[in-house]
Amino acid sequence: EIAGLAAMLGCRRVQLHGDITAGEVRRLKNSDPGLFLIKSLVVRPGNLDELAGIAGDLGPLVDAFITDTWDPKTGASGATGKTHDWDKSRRIVESAAKPVILAGGLTPENVGRAILQVRPAGVDAHTGVEGADGMKNPALIRAFVEESRRAFALLKWNESAS
Repeated sequence: EIAGLAAMLGCRRVQLHGDITAGEVRRLKNSDPGLFLIKSLVVRPGNLDELAGIAGDLGPLVDAFITDTWDPKTGASGATGKTHDWDKSRRIVESAAKPVILAGGLTPENVGRAILQVRPAGVDAHTGVEGADGMKNPALIRAFVEESRRAFALLKWNESAS
């Protein structure tokens, strides 16, 4: 169903959220080998070993991972507008066999610090670039992109200087 929907929409990249087995991911990849698959890893207290296991099991089958945040008050897994322990995401980045995108409560104000601490392959924002009306705010998006570019350039410069 995912491959069919992606084909109908002309979408070539899909984020997989929630529980999914390696067998299900393998079937999806076999049904459309060119589909770029990103698996979410939702950070919550005490689940770093579990996330490492998921990354190990699904690493050969997906193209990237995206970390996000669990909200203990609502039970939501992602799109919470909350940050998580970036040290956990950094450890995932260091151990995962695939690129890791950082998400979870990122805003123009904190994305630079997050990039420098976590060293992800990319960043993702949702609620952190919305205005009070809940709509995406062009000024916040521009500020987020500018700060992200600045931090990634600084990372690249630091790595080349080492």
